[in-house]
Amino acid sequence: MGQGAQDFVDNMAQKALDFLSDEDLDHDAKKKQFRRLLQTSFDMDTIGRFSLGRYWRTATKEQRTEYLSLFKNLIVEIYAARFSDYKGERFETRSFRTDGEKDTIVTSFIVPNDGTPDVQVDWRVWYKNGSYKIIDVLVEGVSMSVTQRSDFAAVIQRGGGEVQVLLDHLKSQKQAAL
Repeated sequence: MGQGAQDFVDNMAQKALDFLSDEDLDHDAKKKQFRRLLQTSFDMDTIGRFSLGRYWRTATKEQRTEYLSLFKNLIVEIYAARFSDYKGERFETRSFRTDGEKDTIVTSFIVPNDGTPDVQVDWRVWYKNGSYKIIDVLVEGVSMSVTQRSDFAAVIQRGGGEVQVLLDHLKSQKQAAL
């Protein structure tokens, strides 16, 4: 399972590097490729539920559906804004370790071309229903899902504990990005 997860991350990263480095693709085409990569390589529903935390249980079915849609769009927008930061860095997976029965942590590094230190990126990959999916990304030891969960909880708490406040916040961010 571990080697399969590492191969999965290698393959996913190569797809990302291929479209990021393709000078024939404009920003919107790269964004479309990234959205497809998220859909095929990440368990966005699991990540979204985790990021909403305890508020998932209090959200209505309609709020959950709207939230997951807004969450997926938010992730695409956040990372699409960073596409121009790519300057030909290399990506190397170097190891993996199993974590429980279904999870594998794949350790990789982004290797800059300018001699600055490598950036460690760990991928939490689980094997479910015959395929691998990424359920968290840790950059230099910081979980992106935990960070997102904390940010979302803060928005909800400032809004009196109502999930609708987060939905309105996400909708306003989406409008601002357009």
